Amino acid sequence: MNEFSILTKIDNYLKDFLGGFHDPVFKVGKIILIIVFSILIAKAGKIIIRKFFEKQKNLKFKMSDKKLDTMSTLIASVFKYVVYIWAILMILSDVLNLKSVLAAAGVGGVAIGLGAQSLIKDTISGFFILLEDQFAVGDLITVDTMTGTVENMELRVTRLKSFNGDTYIIPNGEIKRVTNHTRDNKMVIVDIPVAYSSSMEKVYEIAHGVCEEVKAEFAVFTEFPSVMGITELGKQSINLRIIARTYPNEQWAVERRIRWKIKEAFEKTGLEFYDRTVVTKED
Repeated sequence: MNEFSILTKIDNYLKDFLGGFHDPVFKVGKIILIIVFSILIAKAGKIIIRKFFEKQKNLKFKMSDKKLDTMSTLIASVFKYVVYIWAILMILSDVLNLKSVLAAAGVGGVAIGLGAQSLIKDTISGFFILLEDQFAVGDLITVDTMTGTVENMELRVTRLKSFNGDTYIIPNGEIKRVTNHTRDNKMVIVDIPVAYSSSMEKVYEIAHGVCEEVKAEFAVFTEFPSVMGITELGKQSINLRIIARTYPNEQWAVERRIRWKIKEAFEKTGLEFYDRTVVTKED
């Protein structure tokens, strides 16, 4: 009773002090408290959900880490939107006294009025992406002309980080075609131009040696480097191709290393990539 009387006295004092501004100020205060409370709940829920999925990674029988990370970000996003929608409905019904409007229009009508059709579309698309395992957090993908690593997959959007550091934020409902560069083994293809004047026997010897050296340097191969052979007779050079297969996203380092070693070997042996003289026909 004492606490109740103290609160009553405080309320009466504020009414006298604020006068006609009492109700608007109190409503604004309630709205701020609801917003702050909902943000804190959303952040706390996100931390709890991520810790829960991190613990799942240590279990003996579990899903892949990428799928767990994807589910973690998606569920945290769902939880965030549920909390924010609850906060909006509470502000509209309890603070602004729009219960009659909400009852007449219905929650579905209010959602459509707030432009939630695209939200529903993005949400459903996000669940289908997860269900069909199109991509996961950590995968390198291309969506239309945007290529990057999936950093985060939320209820409504997917965030990609490109090679140069740009972040692409793509609504899930707009993801129509996806190229996943992380799934399955990758082909290494290195084309080496060789001058017609070069000794092909020497070129083959060097190419085989480079394949053996690169094979010893990397532990990412599913199919070891080998000399495929001559694939083209060009105007100024012959094209010699080296091929291999690696685990996903490892092919570029292997290709760069092969080119580096071929360049070094050609310089040491005096071999040329292109003929220095071009014979032209006179009219």
